[in-house]
Formats: sequence, C-alpha cells, structure tokens
Amino acid sequence: MPLDLRGIQPDDLPALDVLLREVEAVDETDEHYDLADLEEELADPLLDPARDWLVAVDGDALVGCARLTPRDPGGAALTTYGSGCVHPDRRGEGIGTRLAAAMLARAQERHRELAPHLPAHLKVNGLTEDTVQRDLLAAIGLRPDRYTLTLGVAPVPEQEPGVLPEGLRVRRYDAARDAEALRLVHNEVFRDHPGSTAWTPDEWRHWVTGSRSFRGDVSLLAVDEQDRVVGYVQVDEYDAVRQVTGLREAWIARVGTIREHRGRGLASVLLRHTLEACRQDGFDRAALDVDSANPTGALGVYERAGLSLEKHWTTYVRTDPPVD
Repeated sequence: MPLDLRGIQPDDLPALDVLLREVEAVDETDEHYDLADLEEELADPLLDPARDWLVAVDGDALVGCARLTPRDPGGAALTTYGSGCVHPDRRGEGIGTRLAAAMLARAQERHRELAPHLPAHLKVNGLTEDTVQRDLLAAIGLRPDRYTLTLGVAPVPEQEPGVLPEGLRVRRYDAARDAEALRLVHNEVFRDHPGSTAWTPDEWRHWVTGSRSFRGDVSLLAVDEQDRVVGYVQVDEYDAVRQVTGLREAWIARVGTIREHRGRGLASVLLRHTLEACRQDGFDRAALDVDSANPTGALGVYERAGLSLEKHWTTYVRTDPPVD
C-alpha cells in the first residue's frame, strides 16, 4: 500500500502521541508530549486541523507528521511555526522530504487565503547539531536565522533573592486581575525584539494563561506602588516531562522587564524569587530558553542564578513576499 499523506483526524492523536514518544527516545530533544498536550494544541482557535496538521500513514501505521502552528495575521507579517518528524525506523525513505514539501505548500496556501498583502514567515526550530534537518529545511528554502540556548539546573538551588529596586514589590500572579495586564506588558516588552509577534487575547488565553501547563502559583510579578506590572516571570509545568523523567520541571516560559525599569537588577531579583518559590513548591529542576543574541543581557542573569547550557537550537526561517 502506498504511503498516504493526509490531514489529521481526532482518532489519530493516540498514534501521534506514540510516534512523538518513539522519536524523542532517539532524538533526545527533551521535548515531551502527552495525549492531553496534543488535544490542547489541536484545539487552537486559529488552527484548521485537517489542513494544518499532516500525518504520513503506511497501512495502519502512523510513521510521520508535519504540524503548523499559526499566529494571528494582525501584525506586520503572517507568521507560522512548523514542526515535524519521521519514525526512526522509517528514515531515509523520503518521507521527511514529502512532509516538508507539504508543510511548505500548506503554509503558502494559508498566506494566500489569510494575508496575501503581508509578507509571510515560516519558522522551524531544531537542534543545531541536527544537520539532516538543516539540509531538509534548506531544500524548501528555510535558512538559519537565530540561535536559542536551553539552560537548566537540577536540583533547584536555594536562592538569596536580593533587594528589589525602591518602590517595587513582588507578588504572585492573580488570574482575576493579571491575565490581560500580563499579556499587554509582555507584548510591550518584546515589541522590538527580532521575530516577536504580539499576542492577541485569544492566543494568550489558549497558549498561556488558559493552558493546562500554566503555573500561576509560582509565576511572579514585580509591581510598582500603583500595582502596575513592571516585570514578570511566567512558569509552566508539563505533565509529560514528569511522566518520562520522573522529575517536576519548572519551565520558565517568559521573563520580561519594561524598558524604564531595566538596568536596575530587577530581572535578576525577580528570577531568584521565582526559583526559590519553585524550590519550596517541590520542583526538582528548572529550565528555560534564551535567544543567544538577546540584547538585554538575559543570558548573564540566568547563569548567575545557577542555570547552565544544556541544548543549542537554531531557528530556520523562510520569508515569502506579499502575493497580491
């Protein structure tokens, strides 16, 4: 029976869950999924699952996938993130080549349908050492653009938080009053960061504050005397990581300080407060990603808090011009 590339169906998710686990066992990216994660991602309101997620099926076996994660087209460009994999036993058969070409074709179709007046970015992240992926993406026009480092520490060390700048205090995230404020502050903090796309309320709710992985009880905010958020550390915890590794990992998903409060040591103090909250809550390790070219000095902040390099990632990008 010939290999079939088709859109995903809800009853494919258990097989996709198995595929991703078997791929991770070989590739060791430290990215772990469970079935509930896939169900949550498939519920993305911007996603057209049957067109944006593709699976490669050989008979009854799901042997590969390509997934697109769209961002809202309201900005200066239409940005779409891609990912994919092939079962380790089926590599070298051209399956990845077919999936990559199909992923690009769907991304270009989305461009024509949703925002033909804008340029379009297709972005894929991968381990820098993975030259097979690099060559596969080069064949469809994606080139290295930026580099990201994964830093981690285990166990989470006891922290001496230090002194906050005058007029500021630290408090825990409060869902009733902080969800929208945190989104707006995050968008402002990263407004000029290369490759950053502003989050809409629906995206933020789905992927951040409404996500099953979000840990608001150890996500901390720095606020001024009017209780305005001026800095934040937002933490996630993934059940799949604990299931595979046996460890509770505090994934520090987002860290930011508004411009007028930078250069005062706030990010360092707030990070240390957060790590100490995670340690006291029973987390076994902490980890995060940072852009290697981050202009704010974030890498030094994380290293001084005890985190060290674990993985090196490359973001590959293809940019297509407007089509109308």
